[in-house]
Amino acid sequence: MQIAVLLALAGLFFLLGLVRLGGAQRTLLLKRGPALLLGLGAVVTLLRGGVELALGLGAGAALLWFAVPSQLRTRTTAEAAPGPDPRDLEAARILGVSVTANAAEIRRTYRAKMAQAHPDRGGSHAEAARLTAARDRLLGR
Repeated sequence: MQIAVLLALAGLFFLLGLVRLGGAQRTLLLKRGPALLLGLGAVVTLLRGGVELALGLGAGAALLWFAVPSQLRTRTTAEAAPGPDPRDLEAARILGVSVTANAAEIRRTYRAKMAQAHPDRGGSHAEAARLTAARDRLLGR
């Protein structure tokens, strides 16, 4: 009878804590649900006298608890950085336009800069190639 009351109280506190957590933390905790259930099973089994089984369940809970967050961390870190590509930023800097410039603005700026940087007009091949590569990069997005 006492075990049932303790488990009911633990469940109530778990639900109250779950409500107070933010979205990302709640998702992480729910992903760790199997580990929590195994841990709870280990406690109940230990209280009933099954030490060997409780140790096994506890070890399984620990493995699941530490395995799930590493999988989530790698996925969410990759998704959390959706900013502009550094190569796009460099191409925009070379042309002198913003990263969000439209195709007409990119072409207009490219023509104006290429008029000065073209080898036939006293510019260098390297600078003309850089401008062309930057234009192609920004128009290819």
